[in-house]
Amino acid sequence: MGNIDSEAAPDENSQAQELAPASPATLTQYQVLAARRQSFDTTMWQVPALSLTAQSFLLSLAYGAQSSKPASIVGGLLSFMISLMSVQLLLRLRKNEVLDSILLQRIEREHGWTELFTSGAARARSIGYSRRRVIHLRSYLIWAAGLAAFGLAGVTAVIIAIVTG
Repeated sequence: MGNIDSEAAPDENSQAQELAPASPATLTQYQVLAARRQSFDTTMWQVPALSLTAQSFLLSLAYGAQSSKPASIVGGLLSFMISLMSVQLLLRLRKNEVLDSILLQRIEREHGWTELFTSGAARARSIGYSRRRVIHLRSYLIWAAGLAAFGLAGVTAVIIAIVTG
């Protein structure tokens, strides 16, 4: 595993001594959990990008000047549904990523290892870094709100299509 701090990584001998108390099963479990946590994190950020691609197509259909009333309604409803599904998936992936981070942190504490899977605030404090206010905003919540806004745009398209029909 790479060192997340700006310091040089410890040499192999000191790393082997640090990890010596853990059993092979614990090391394997730690590696599997770390890989799964990384997978949740990576997928969590792919969801908004893919969703926005679908949303842009559906909203162009829903709001297009050449779109028929049924096409606007279907595009708007699909946009709303994709928005809900994307927000739910984003939040579920975030929850799973956090749970795995907590499990990894417990293993690190139990074995006296350097805590790599602690919170961003704790990592910043450990190196004397002052976090700015903007960092306190949770990115996944901002993205969830943005995806929800696209869902509202879809509902608005449906309402406009029905009212102006």
